[in-house]
Amino acid sequence: MYLELDDIDLNILALLQEDGRLAHTAIGKAVDLSAPSVYARIQRLEREGFIRRYTALLNPDKIGQGLLAFIRVRTQSSADDNAAFERFMCEAREVLECHDVDGEDCYILKVRTDTPGSLRELIAQIRAFPQVTRTITSIVLLTVKEEGSTAPLRPGKRQKASAMSQIPLPVPEPSGKTDKAKAASKTEMKSESKSESKSENRKNKHGD
Repeated sequence: MYLELDDIDLNILALLQEDGRLAHTAIGKAVDLSAPSVYARIQRLEREGFIRRYTALLNPDKIGQGLLAFIRVRTQSSADDNAAFERFMCEAREVLECHDVDGEDCYILKVRTDTPGSLRELIAQIRAFPQVTRTITSIVLLTVKEEGSTAPLRPGKRQKASAMSQIPLPVPEPSGKTDKAKAASKTEMKSESKSESKSENRKNKHGD
């Protein structure tokens, strides 16, 4: 689906990533389109699922969610037990993300709470599931970088990659033609060496 987008679509998405409330007129000026054309493209991007929804990024410290933690969960259970666990993850307000992962652990959770006490309660609820065999919690001391759910788009980077892929590569000749060419080249070299040899002999005779 990524290849179906042109550079104008990618530019529009990049602008909306920075500011979801950006007016169609402002987007149109940036991508050299009219506001109705921008609106039509955004409608198509929404309809085809490239834009899932619009939201606001809140300051967690201002709303009582200043404690950020990651919880690694290991389970040993059937698919039905996992379904119940995953349903709880979807319903728990404190759980921002839940990822089913490969490797040593089974799930990685990103959670936000207001106090260590509420985090402790959440961990107790997680450990109450019979299939959970271990949890490891890491509390974040400082957030160095935290972006949205997707990385910022770079339309120009994709365009350069496409241009490089269009550079024609030399096409090798068939093996038969190559062998014939080599043979012909060897024959020409031999005939040239013979001609030079004869010419030298004639010069030597005249010189004598």
